[in-house]
Amino acid sequence: MVDTRDRGLAPDTPLSGDTPLSGGTLAPGDMRERIEAFDWAATPLGPRATWSPSLVFAVDMIVASRFPSALRWGPELVLIYNDAYAPMLGERHPRVFGTTFAEAPPTSAADSEAPERAILAGTSGGTVIEDLFLTTVHPDGSVTDGYFNIRLSPMPDATAPSGVGGVLIVLTDVTRRVQAEQALRASEERYQLALRAASGVGTWDWDIVADKVYADARYATFHNVDPQRAAAGLPLAEFSKALHPDDFARLLHSGRTHLRTTTEFDEEYRLIQADGSVRWVQTRGRVERDAKGWAVRHRGVMVDITDRKRIEHALEAAEADLRIAVDAAGLGRWDHNPQTGERYWDKRCREIYGLPEGMIENPLDAFERLVHPDDLPMVMEAVRAAMEPGGDNTINREYRIRRDNDGALRWIETFGQAFFHDGQCVRFVGVVLDVTERKEAEADLALREATMALALDAGNVGTWDFDVKTRQLRWSERGYGMFGMALGAEVGLDDFYAAMHPEDRESTRQALLASMDPVLRADIDVEYRTIGRDDGKERWISAKGRGFFDEAGQPVRVVGATVDITDRKRAELHLRLLVNELNHRVKNSLATIQAIAAQTFHAARSLPQAQEAFSARIVALAEAHDLLTRENWEGADLLDLITRLEALHGGAERFVTEGGSVRLSPRMALSLSMALHELATNAVKYGALSMRTGQVRIGWTVTLEDAHPRLVLTWTERGGPPVSPPSRRGFGSRLIERGLASELSGEARIDFQPDGVVCRIEAALDG
Repeated sequence: MVDTRDRGLAPDTPLSGDTPLSGGTLAPGDMRERIEAFDWAATPLGPRATWSPSLVFAVDMIVASRFPSALRWGPELVLIYNDAYAPMLGERHPRVFGTTFAEAPPTSAADSEAPERAILAGTSGGTVIEDLFLTTVHPDGSVTDGYFNIRLSPMPDATAPSGVGGVLIVLTDVTRRVQAEQALRASEERYQLALRAASGVGTWDWDIVADKVYADARYATFHNVDPQRAAAGLPLAEFSKALHPDDFARLLHSGRTHLRTTTEFDEEYRLIQADGSVRWVQTRGRVERDAKGWAVRHRGVMVDITDRKRIEHALEAAEADLRIAVDAAGLGRWDHNPQTGERYWDKRCREIYGLPEGMIENPLDAFERLVHPDDLPMVMEAVRAAMEPGGDNTINREYRIRRDNDGALRWIETFGQAFFHDGQCVRFVGVVLDVTERKEAEADLALREATMALALDAGNVGTWDFDVKTRQLRWSERGYGMFGMALGAEVGLDDFYAAMHPEDRESTRQALLASMDPVLRADIDVEYRTIGRDDGKERWISAKGRGFFDEAGQPVRVVGATVDITDRKRAELHLRLLVNELNHRVKNSLATIQAIAAQTFHAARSLPQAQEAFSARIVALAEAHDLLTRENWEGADLLDLITRLEALHGGAERFVTEGGSVRLSPRMALSLSMALHELATNAVKYGALSMRTGQVRIGWTVTLEDAHPRLVLTWTERGGPPVSPPSRRGFGSRLIERGLASELSGEARIDFQPDGVVCRIEAALDG
């Protein structure tokens, strides 16, 4: 039932006096019933029976359309609209239905008097308002915001003085396209931050003086150069061969300028790949100069920006196509009579399909010929379903066509409605829209997102997004892992700071505040430690980010990327420890050499003898160092030490050893090696090893004393000349008896027995 309380409805007035729309064949709808029940005699349009054919056709068309459509008819601009347009009026519907412009002026740019008056007067062929933001109030009370293109077009009427009877107002929802473009711009920003966090994808180092370019594998491959040869260094000309001819002169001039006048280098250019394809790259580098100002080195990073360039070019083409579509009036109308097979396509519809002006071949055959073969079955099935009496009698499909005039592949969206009489479809009307640009934008967005995901995966980069107003953080999956938190956990700024090492918290907080300062707007570039909230692990994180501000200059978001640099930091720490350990060992070695030199040259002997003794002792010390170096200075085995001693002093046949493997600390290995060297040197000169029949027996055991292991080693000489105690103790004896006691928490005693020297050494194995 129609609400007869609405303005203009006469409940007691029979409706039969008015002419039904299209003979009563239109599908049921609220606005169709309102139009039929409205008292038009009370308006400047007069009873429907007196309406011109043009007005009847125009009303039929907007009622059938699924697009929000309205008419302003006659000099008074009386308002008539369809069901889809009603929500655009909000609470003004249905109060403004059937009113003149003066009775109910519009409240938005969707319905403007000046352009409509110009169209009605015949001085304007129509106008378009692009991307207008409008609020829609739906019948259920819900409210949505969206973007619309508004097309104002003249509606011909031979009975009107100017030949134009009214103005057709058609709204096209372009919200998805606008949102896709907005998302594409945001995606581009995140992509650039990810590339910065990943530190580029190729590097070079040009020794200008030697004309040698040293490049990594990625840079070499992009320039069609063998990576191994590039790593060894090649002339610049080898890499220049890949430059696109159209960029060569520009790059040559730019490079020379930078070498003469500047230090920073930032260029974009094309490279021809081995397979003939073309890649766009961006290079950023720095020129290093000597004391005289001559350029001697040029280093930098290369980034593959092919996808970015492709997106930019595609967007430029899409924007151009969009402007052309708007200038051409946007929508195309079609009207089909299934009973006769006749089909009417207006000028814009023919333009969309690439068909010429004037009479055309049978439109139905043209339609089947131009629709992409893969989409034709789907479209024809949708047409058949719409013309079945039992369905919803509408069609809304997207499909591809091959445009007739140039063969271009285009995406088309169509809306239509079928009308019935006596159970038979007698009319099928609708509109078409070229949506190729939206499809390409969606495809470009998907490509950008996929490319960004690959970049994030390749660089092991996590992303984050901080909402300044709510103080909430959104992290990618890798971001949660870097902070040792469960995936999907609610994370706020306080949680972020709580998971940070106390020593790094303040500097990181200051960096975040600087990025949100409307004056500074500083980029974030910090390194800090985190203590995993759930796993307790310490990690080093490198974070880069940037703040974004609203029109008032207030911060609304801070977005960025993070990289786990724990391994790098550990490597740096390990390197520092190695350097410190090396310094310590060098100092100890120098002190030992100094003591050996002082004692050797201080003794009462000739200089040649002292030099010989000093050299022998340095060799012994070097042998011990060599043995420890093979073991990374973690210690040495006593058996290895004895084996090297045998090799230096007559071979294994002159020694008899009794004992097993014993692990010695670095300190003990050095001291024991020096002591055994002194014993062996003395045996070669004066003892058992000075005669062919002489032999040295070395035996050792490990004992436990108060749960601490101790080494007991005995050196026994036999078969040498008779031995008598020396009149004084030399450096070797003092080194053994005093040095070992001091260095190894033990004791050593040399006994000069007549049959040969016997030395007993006892020292703690654990220091």
